Amino acid sequence: MTDLKEKYLIKSNSYMIDLESVDFITWKENEKNAGTYWAKLHIGSKEARYICNDVDELKELLERWSLVKGKEIEIEENEIISW
Repeated sequence: MTDLKEKYLIKSNSYMIDLESVDFITWKENEKNAGTYWAKLHIGSKEARYICNDVDELKELLERWSLVKGKEIEIEENEIISW
C-alpha cells in the first residue's frame, strides 16, 4: 500500500520519500500491465521507482509534488498520457 501524506510518499514496508527533495518526475505506461504507470522520482543522482495503479494516482502524485514545490497546478489526463 502506498499513501501520500502531506509532503511524503510512503510505501508500506519499503520506503518514504520527502517530495520536497524530488527534482523532477518522469513516467511511462507499464507495457506489461496496461493502465498502470512507472514513475521515477529523481533525487540528485539517485532515483526511486514507483508504480501508479492508474492515471488518477499518477495525476495525484504529480499535482502533490507541484504543490509541495510551491506551484499548485491542475493537470489534465491528456497532458499525462497520449492516446
